[in-house]
Amino acid sequence: MQSSDMQNICPLCGSDVLQAKKETHEDGDVLYTLYHCAKCGVEYWLPLKNPGANWYAHDERYAGANENPPLDPNWNHKKAISFLKGKKGRVLDVGCGTGNFLSWANKNGWEVWGIDFDPNAAKAAREVFGLPNISLATLAEFIRAHPELTGTFDLVTFFDVFEHIDDHNDFAALVSRLVKKGGHIAMSMPYRKGARWLQPHDLPPRHLTRWDRSSLMRFWGRHGFSAQFIKRVPASLDAILMKFRFTYGKAFSFGLVRKAQMKERENGVQKKGAPRSVRVRVVHALAKAKDAVLFGIPALLTWLALLPSEKRYTTLYLIARKEDA
Repeated sequence: MQSSDMQNICPLCGSDVLQAKKETHEDGDVLYTLYHCAKCGVEYWLPLKNPGANWYAHDERYAGANENPPLDPNWNHKKAISFLKGKKGRVLDVGCGTGNFLSWANKNGWEVWGIDFDPNAAKAAREVFGLPNISLATLAEFIRAHPELTGTFDLVTFFDVFEHIDDHNDFAALVSRLVKKGGHIAMSMPYRKGARWLQPHDLPPRHLTRWDRSSLMRFWGRHGFSAQFIKRVPASLDAILMKFRFTYGKAFSFGLVRKAQMKERENGVQKKGAPRSVRVRVVHALAKAKDAVLFGIPALLTWLALLPSEKRYTTLYLIARKEDA
């Protein structure tokens, strides 16, 4: 088994203050150890190494995720645009995925650019949303390919990206090169004080660092950004219900929606990729009603029990401004 020996230098702030061990996690033949920096407050796993694009292409959470891309923006996306309401300009989304945020920004008058290392995601962004300026590139590669864009972005976003990278200071320096003075960044990531069972995948090699509000603001402050908006986002009742459904739903699933779809395809009633028929929609509605009955009450009780606790928060969201100095 490969082990990560403790290093006395924090990879985030360079401090040699003694780091405290928090926990360990084993993945394959690699043993990861979580440390807490006493100076900057960041928690990081060693070895601190992103597994690369090929690993993500075969990971159960990401493989096939682009086959049915989300079409609507989520709360994180909408908040970035609404916070800068009245401002329009050029935005780069790092790790743009299939492009649902950029589509939303484009509809709100922004000039959109996006990068991702997943060729299927980039293809979906171009074909599903018809987005221009989508590159299959890292941040460094994008800057090398477009030196004329340095210092021209009014907004750089990276939703659910920061916890995956393994050189945060280099990443922040590259972002700073792209953002114009007075411009903004917007980002989201897991909140480390949230309940672990609500964030079961917040582990290496997927996620390499854990943050709270003070450590995140301190980090970006060192790179010339000041927090304008920071929020811990709690798990919604619907999210908890879905967690129960995915955890225990198989035991109560009869596969009626899938069976109805297959039967109609076999009979030539519905072709693959076509909109759902009325019958399939009815069966799907009944399946959702079943889930609400079976899991709704446990989810509601759990949601109420979490209300007084910090463990109810699962997402940390930040909008920060690049200072003139």
